[in-house]
Order: sequence, then C-alpha cells, then structure tokens
Amino acid sequence: MPETKFIQIPDMLAVLAHDGDYNYIDRVANSQSKPLVLHYLREALRDFNALKRNPPNDMKPEAKDLLWSIKPDFLEYELDQLKASEDPKVLREIVSYICSKALAKASKFIETSRDRRVSSEKQEGAAS
Repeated sequence: MPETKFIQIPDMLAVLAHDGDYNYIDRVANSQSKPLVLHYLREALRDFNALKRNPPNDMKPEAKDLLWSIKPDFLEYELDQLKASEDPKVLREIVSYICSKALAKASKFIETSRDRRVSSEKQEGAAS
C-alpha cells in the first residue's frame, strides 16, 4: 500500500468528539477486522453528515472550523486506502494512528476548569 497521510478521517472523528463523546473513536480503535472498521466509519459518517447539516449553536468555533474544513473527496480517498489495505498488521497500525490523531485533535476542544475560571474572571471584569 502506498504511503498515505490520513488527515480527513481523524478530523471527522475529532469533530464527532467535540462534545466529549468518544464513542466513534473507541469503536473504530477497538475494531478487530477491516469490515468492522469500515462499518463503524460508515456509522460515523452518517452522524458527521447530520452534524454538518445542523451544527449545534454551542459548538466551539474551533470544532466548527474543523467541521467545514473536511473535504469529502479526500475523505473518500482515505476510505478507499483503508479498504485497499490487505495486511492486518498494517491495518491495525493505520487504525491506531487515525484514532490517536483524532484524540489529539479532539483534545483541542476540551475546556478545562482553568479555562472556565479565566473566562469567568474576564466576564466578571467586563461587568464591573
């Protein structure tokens, strides 16, 4: 299999985890076969399409930016590359990379208690 950079699939999974729900990342990561990986990616894509049609108002701007940056043609290309993978060891490595990358990107959407405190302090300062 040629060297492929997987960017769109991790981005899609990260966007789906924008609210802290890592179900799709976990399902894909724990899949033990190519048909199961593709099945869970299909489920993720259905929810991704629904999210794209109607993103929630409280979705963080960074997550919305990522949502709109995902290119369907490249996403399809990456899915084709996964489908073409015949070596189970290579597939496991690719899936592990995709899910790790998705988790790393999703971590950008986490609001920490420190972030909330700083935001609260700014709001209190503005109200004074």
